[in-house]
Amino acid sequence: RIRYNDGLDKWRKTTTELMGEFEEKGADTVYAFQTRNPTHAGHAYLMRSAGEDLKKKGYQKPVLWLSPLGGWTKEDDVPLDVRVKQHEEVLAAGTSHPGGLDPDTTVMAIWPAPMVYAGPTEVEFHAKSRRSAGASFFVVGRDPAGMKGSMEAVAHKDDDLYNGDHG
Repeated sequence: RIRYNDGLDKWRKTTTELMGEFEEKGADTVYAFQTRNPTHAGHAYLMRSAGEDLKKKGYQKPVLWLSPLGGWTKEDDVPLDVRVKQHEEVLAAGTSHPGGLDPDTTVMAIWPAPMVYAGPTEVEFHAKSRRSAGASFFVVGRDPAGMKGSMEAVAHKDDDLYNGDHG
């Protein structure tokens, strides 16, 4: 096991440890949510509603794997330690807060993969890699693994794809 001694090692879990935690929580299915950003209310809604949808499909105890990326990200992305601290607060808030998550049905663990911003192909990689650690489902948000814009664009060189009015 690699240790970084950066205060985040308790969140760096092996696949065996992850599967053990899923089992301890009584999971009959696991759904992963990857993020390279802090969790906001929209993310929390996606995660909670995915769990509700799985229950409607007949699963009794779906467990969420909150899976922040721990590998390389862009220089202007939110740093891992900031994201993890914010995720800890989201779990501590619980479901009484609109942006909170249920710690009884959530496992948080850093996933060591990099983010190379390769769009849908990268999403498939991240989803498939989580299967090796026990996830059966992968929740994907808007513009997964995309870039904010491209200086190679012909029409609009600095088109901010993340702007709420885009598209």
